[in-house]
Amino acid sequence: MDAVASGERMNKKTPKKSSSRIQPMPNEAEVWTRVKKGDAEARHKMIKQYVYLVKYVLNRLVTHPHLDQDVLDFDDLFSAGSIGLINAVDKFDPAREVKFITYAIPRIRGAIIDELRAIDWLPRSLRQKVNKLQNTYAQLENQLLRPAKDEEVSSHMGLTLDDLRDLLASASRSVVLSLDEELRLSDESRTTRGDQAMRPDHTSRDLLAREEMIEILKSSIQGLPEKERLVVAMYYYDDMTFKEIGKVLSVTESRVCQLHTKAMTRLRARLKDMENDFARNLH
Repeated sequence: MDAVASGERMNKKTPKKSSSRIQPMPNEAEVWTRVKKGDAEARHKMIKQYVYLVKYVLNRLVTHPHLDQDVLDFDDLFSAGSIGLINAVDKFDPAREVKFITYAIPRIRGAIIDELRAIDWLPRSLRQKVNKLQNTYAQLENQLLRPAKDEEVSSHMGLTLDDLRDLLASASRSVVLSLDEELRLSDESRTTRGDQAMRPDHTSRDLLAREEMIEILKSSIQGLPEKERLVVAMYYYDDMTFKEIGKVLSVTESRVCQLHTKAMTRLRARLKDMENDFARNLH
């Protein structure tokens, strides 16, 4: 932690987006070679070079409109993300054709999410409601072969539309994991996309499962209602914030958050179906 402790501790407030452009490290390949040889100075230099990734990931997580800012300790979250970064530096293999950023971000994000879980930021009762909501979307959309409408979801769950909207607002706290959460491709395998990219020993089954997952995810995103699809594209591919997306779509930040929650709930339901199908095929 020495490499990031000095001068990098965050104030206990929502971090601001950095506007400065990160300069590439001269002779980075050479520095990585030294890191792999156990050079402590090179390791320190690499951690310091990429500490901005911790701020980047944390900024996108904690500025989520429905996270309770008052109960979050940004120092602890930053420390957790820094540990994820250090772990990524130590385990990264520069010989593989994977960018360090691609490998590091899921590890940093996972470390921060583990810290959030440790402080029990999502009540069990809400987890149960979110699971029921996800199951409802899965059941209805398998039956209807199209995205379920709010009226259909609320009727199926015995809720009013206002109750459903309140549940979606609460459920938005659970989608911090979103598309970057771990994907269980078999009973023995629980890996992030970054881990998969670095694995040298993909089996044919792993590769087929991964390709199937990617195709299902693509198809599921294409099958989302238009506004939800646009939110997913702008948030994950254009790297825009909810506030920026709201300006483009001429809706409030809260409405964007709701659209994102609905999209993630639908996608999770579809991926869960894939996971269950894959598990059944193993037996």
